[in-house]
Formats: sequence, C-alpha cells, structure tokens
Amino acid sequence: MSFGKLPPAEKNLITDVGQIRVGHVTLCYDEPSIVRTGVTAVVFEDVFEKPLTAACAVLNGFGKSIGLMQIEELGQIQTPIILTNTLSVGTAFQGVISYMSKKHSFRTLNPVICECNDGFLNDILYPSVKEEYIEQAIDSASEEFELGSIGAGMGMTCFGFKGGIGSSSRILKDSFIIGSLVLANFGSYEDLYILGKKASKFVNPGVEKNQEQGSIIILIATNIPLDSRQLKRLARHSFLALGMLGAPGYHSSGDLCIAFSTAKGHTEETKENFDLFFRAVVECTYEAICDALFCAESVEGFLGVAKAMPVEWVIESSRRDSVERC
Repeated sequence: MSFGKLPPAEKNLITDVGQIRVGHVTLCYDEPSIVRTGVTAVVFEDVFEKPLTAACAVLNGFGKSIGLMQIEELGQIQTPIILTNTLSVGTAFQGVISYMSKKHSFRTLNPVICECNDGFLNDILYPSVKEEYIEQAIDSASEEFELGSIGAGMGMTCFGFKGGIGSSSRILKDSFIIGSLVLANFGSYEDLYILGKKASKFVNPGVEKNQEQGSIIILIATNIPLDSRQLKRLARHSFLALGMLGAPGYHSSGDLCIAFSTAKGHTEETKENFDLFFRAVVECTYEAICDALFCAESVEGFLGVAKAMPVEWVIESSRRDSVERC
C-alpha cells in the first residue's frame, strides 16, 4: 500500500531525520475521575545551546499553544516540543521550565507547547497532567516510539474514529530526509477519503457523535539546510494533506504546523528542489495522519466510546486498484 511516489526512510518515523527523539507518558484510569490523556515530547540534541531553525504556520487558529510568537519572530526553537491536552498547556509550560532549569542557567526561556482538546474521552477539567510527567516524557524519548492511542494521542478522535499520534518520513537525494509527526484530533466522518476512497461507503463511524470541530498539530522535521522563511513554505504545504483526506477546515478547528531543520543554512530555491520538498511534506503528513488512524486502539472514556477505524477496507481497495492497474 503506497501513500505517494517517494520512498520512506529507514523507520518511516520523524526520528529518521536524526538528532530527534520522541517520548510518551500515557494516562488512563477511572478514579477519581475518567482520565484518557497524556504527554508527548519531541526532544532535540543540545537544543538549548544550539537552537534549531524553525517556522510555524496556521491554517485555522482556534488553538491555545505557547511559544509560537518567538518562533515567528526569531525563527528558532530552544526547548523540546511538548504535545498535550488543551487545559494542560500551562502545566506543560512549567514542566519544561523545571526540566530545563535543572540542566541550564537562564533568566528567560521559550518553551513550545502545543495542544488538542481531548474532552470527549477525557475529563479535561480534572488536573491529571503533572509537571513530573513532562520530565518523564522527555527522559523516555527514543528514536523508536509508539503510534496511535499513546501519549498526547490517548484521548484524541479523528474523522469520526479513534485518532492520536502518527508519523512518517521520506528520503530524498543526497541523504536528505523529511519527516513528520502529527497529533490528529480533527475531521468529520463524512469527510474522510483514504487513497481516493470515501470511508463512509465502507465502514460505520467509530464515534456516536459526529464532531466536526477539532485540531491537528503537525511537526515537520528535516536535515536539509533551510532558513526560517523556507521552512515556513514547507509548513504551509503540510495543510494540503488535510484537504486530500477530505477535511475542508472548520471554524472551530486549530490547525498548526511547526517546521524545523537540524542543519543550519540555506538551500537554493530552484523548482527542482522545492517541488521535491513540497511533495515530501505532503506525503509525510498524509501518511502520518493515516498512521494515527491505523495504529489507534478503541477507547471508552468520559462521554462515550471512540472505536478504532477498521483498516481491512483500505488494504483490500488498495489491492484491487493494484490488480486493475496490472
């Protein structure tokens, strides 16, 4: 089953880019309240001493992230990126401050915290996310990590099914790599198309209440030397993947992309270069969202159940298309 023209890198994860690790803390319990949430940390080597060049783009700004203003102004990231639920953003901020202060001396810092609202499956008003969980997620980060209903993705829904964490990568010429990681919590059941097939013709919805509102956080990583303006171009193109899957964007959605490079510099803006980069970004983001759906497990939570999307129909329709092309 192919999600584009470009080959995936070795692990088909954002960590293929190198100098990047991902860690999770997952919270799932029923007492004293129903908790289905967590923390995901994207961690970089020596990022405080050597900030990453970065940029951000917003498709629809119904979000509560922290740290985007300084990324926009200075084009840099100087801490791990933390993903969690909407009402835990402040706690995550303090958790990053606590973690970084144990390793570095500073009087100002710009933690980057991004969020989606998991209030359907999670009692989001209950203060389940603690500062120590931020540190645990950072400390547990590795190049191999789980996808689906894990970490910040525990309580997320996507296109009327269980959503969560997804990731993918593409290898380009000269050993350059572009990778993506998503926290997918957006889209309506009636919207979803995968590989050109309308999901509602094959499977029933996995969530009783159709939720059009929602959000997605997209992280784009690369080892291509790009400046902040060039990274913003990549970030904007990631949103094309949402439309390919059928999402038109909704008034109450928070759709955000942060793109960053582990290499300093600038790449010549030729048509050949950037057409390839844009394709890689779109393919990575598209496949990462599909991974969030394919890898998620069904979860019963605060206001109902979110069932995992059956994947057999995608595999079978892809197989039939391959046979017909032959």
